[in-house]
Amino acid sequence: MKKVAVTGVVIVMLLAGNPVQAEVCEIVNGSFEDDDRIYDITAQEPNGWDVNVPANKFSGYVYRDWPADGSYNLTVYSQWFETFDVNDMATVSQQVYLADVNQIIFDLKLETYSMTEWDPNKCTAVLLIDDDVVWESNNASSDVRGEYFDQTCIIEAKYRNEDLHKLSLGMRINVAEMLWERYIAQWDFIQCTLYCGGSELLAGDFNYDCRVDMNDFKLVADVWLGEVGPDNRYNLFKDDDVDTNGIVSFFDFAVFADTWMGYKQDQ
Repeated sequence: MKKVAVTGVVIVMLLAGNPVQAEVCEIVNGSFEDDDRIYDITAQEPNGWDVNVPANKFSGYVYRDWPADGSYNLTVYSQWFETFDVNDMATVSQQVYLADVNQIIFDLKLETYSMTEWDPNKCTAVLLIDDDVVWESNNASSDVRGEYFDQTCIIEAKYRNEDLHKLSLGMRINVAEMLWERYIAQWDFIQCTLYCGGSELLAGDFNYDCRVDMNDFKLVADVWLGEVGPDNRYNLFKDDDVDTNGIVSFFDFAVFADTWMGYKQDQ
């Protein structure tokens, strides 16, 4: 019965639909140029960023220490001779849209104040989405000091929806002990890499290849007449939903048909 219903869908391929548009990822002040110098980010937050830095264990500032892009960068560091717990963390965050994003790119420098080793077993630079760690700094050796340009974090499908997500740059302590060294993480040039040359995805581009074709049709056929959540990527026509969930039906297919064989140039 399901296959018959799916076949019938092709008949209405030319139905008009309401295109669904997603907000584009725009990282505010991603190179930390907006404020000039900030002596203490716990007292003055960089424009666009929310600061969560426990003052007794971490600190940070914006200055010209290591500007990979422009004149300023963000520096976050651990305090001297403080006793830490496992997973103590300092973060700066902002809300971003990730629907059309395939990766976050950034530059990072790891160093220590007294030029001793940066031990990744004790401290790690992390990138988080919605408080989930999605990227961690290098742990391939006992000393990971150095400059890391064009680091990439691939955005998983579960974050690519129409919701705002919290993107955080962080420093995490991995041990419960007193640290005798000051660990320093310097961040700069945080940016999104977008699908389809920076334009938003077409409604119905379920496999994110910047076109709507039979590959997408096969995907929607697999969930045809199935119940999905409000933010599910197949729930294209939300106006027909009478509760928090929706049924993948002809209403959704009308939106899909409106972009059938549409194409956008990938970057």
